[in-house]
Amino acid sequence: MFRSPLLERRILVVEDNFVLAESLRFALEELGCTVIGPAPTASLALQLLADGPVDAAILDIDLRGTSSAAVAEELARCGTPFVFLTGYESAALLPETFHSRTRLSKPVDPQELVRTLGAELERCAVR
Repeated sequence: MFRSPLLERRILVVEDNFVLAESLRFALEELGCTVIGPAPTASLALQLLADGPVDAAILDIDLRGTSSAAVAEELARCGTPFVFLTGYESAALLPETFHSRTRLSKPVDPQELVRTLGAELERCAVR
């Protein structure tokens, strides 16, 4: 039987597209995750992080013309794994330190997202 690496994990979703955010929320909840958000802005995401820790995060890079870089910086500071999700090549919105981070393209295959986020969680657990 398949056991999701995301089962019982608190996952922050930062996505400004309502339909995609709800789709991600639904898919993650189906896997047994607790979804924090979805947050359509970096400032709301940072507020959610201040309210309590998360196990991992999915970050849209471009949030209506602003960047999720501040959220990525806070997650990196805390050692929390995350993946970027983008509809196009928007690495220019990120500091160079994040250019090597995992990025998935929209539309994202839910199975690929689960595998990738699970791998990020395992990689952080090994450290």
